[in-house]
Amino acid sequence: MSYTIAGLEIKTKMIEFPSPAYFLADCHLPLIPRPEQESRTQEVVHFLREKCSDAATLFLVGDIFDFWFEWRHSIPSGAFPVLAELRELAEKGTKVVYMAGNHDGHVGSFMEQKVGLIVTRESMDVQIDGRKLHVLHGDGIAAPDAGYRMLRRLVRWRWTESIYKLVHPDFGIWFAKMISRYSRETGGNKKATAIRYYKEYAEHKLDQGFNYVVMGHIHSALFDSHPNGGFIVIGDWMNKHSYARFADGEMRLEYFNE
Repeated sequence: MSYTIAGLEIKTKMIEFPSPAYFLADCHLPLIPRPEQESRTQEVVHFLREKCSDAATLFLVGDIFDFWFEWRHSIPSGAFPVLAELRELAEKGTKVVYMAGNHDGHVGSFMEQKVGLIVTRESMDVQIDGRKLHVLHGDGIAAPDAGYRMLRRLVRWRWTESIYKLVHPDFGIWFAKMISRYSRETGGNKKATAIRYYKEYAEHKLDQGFNYVVMGHIHSALFDSHPNGGFIVIGDWMNKHSYARFADGEMRLEYFNE
């Protein structure tokens, strides 16, 4: 497992983070919002400002944005309100981890160097208050998702990213929006969303000695108990406004109501 800070790759087996820790996933904030979507960004801003004010660690567990790509000299203006709040949290001392999802898989040096986040495109094994957590977005772990796993390697290949950087950002964001909308309307690979694949994965990790497995991706809000702790699916912010909070050795699945 590896993650990066300031462009440097750090390889480690277990990373220790302080509590309280918050976990947020699948906000799918649009960079070109339709009128009915405009409030979602402000809701996330309120959550970061109000609920995360005491956070020692904040894990953003993928698909915070419905698309993310870092051009050399252009950053999407639609992301600014949330990025500003994340930067403020980081400057106050909160360790903010941004984990790439299947929609925002191209996080990189801007998030690290300008916003001050810890960025990873992989799962993370972390320790908080002596408890071991396996944290991942969840895309690609279902057995029927073999085609997607191949596609993910292709689109995250550095040469593919280099070619996409040649595309004008206005067109690049619009094109990604159309792909995301098509995927959502068609439902993608429905076999890969069956909860049993994710429970099997989580049970394997829990049986290995982890206390909690925390993931997003499938937009469910779920806490499945296990003798060692439990399996938590964070849910989404398109409908549920759910998040997870870990403090005093205990994980809770909660809901944000402004």
